[in-house]
Amino acid sequence: MARRVVAIAATTALAFTVINPPANAGPVGSGWQEYSPSWNLQIQSSGKITSYPSSTTSASGPGGSYRREGGVQTFKLFNNGSNRVEARIQDNYRTGQRQFEGELKVTAGTDDESAMQIFGNDGDGATTLMIRSFARNGGTLRGGGKDLVSNINGKWVRVNVTHNATAGGGSYSIYINGKHVHTNNGPKGDHYFKYGVYGTLKTSGAEHQWRNVHFYRK
Repeated sequence: MARRVVAIAATTALAFTVINPPANAGPVGSGWQEYSPSWNLQIQSSGKITSYPSSTTSASGPGGSYRREGGVQTFKLFNNGSNRVEARIQDNYRTGQRQFEGELKVTAGTDDESAMQIFGNDGDGATTLMIRSFARNGGTLRGGGKDLVSNINGKWVRVNVTHNATAGGGSYSIYINGKHVHTNNGPKGDHYFKYGVYGTLKTSGAEHQWRNVHFYRK
């Protein structure tokens, strides 16, 4: 489906205050180099995506809002006037290795909402991986067709995702609090990372918070 995007201003480099990083924070594996890709904030409302610069600390649409304070990014949906409030990383790639790292906190009551995504799939034009939060079992993260971790509501959870993109497709791996939990093959495509809150709202509200977000490549 075609999406209309309204640009508010140019993107700038990603840079957040690091808040109480866990002792084992950093990339999983060896040989990774941290870098700071540009990004912008996207809020979808009534079929239109409005794009805001990374300098934005507060923004809202008819059904969603964003706030950045003290190094914590808060993404909210509060009615069906919006189905996405996301950070879109401006680093498109078809080949090469990338790694996403960040700490996620899911607010209780959030159900079936995407928290992090590897976009790009030549087959359907959309997704290689979505990590979604569900309300069951005290809050559950699910991705790649399996439950990854439960009992997470209200807790900071460290998420690392590595992606080895190749001309034929490649593979990705997911790590929760430094522990490898899933690996799967992925499709070829024009890839980039997104994170925030995304999905048709099924409850009274949904909220994901992210902090200590980093990007690596090799």
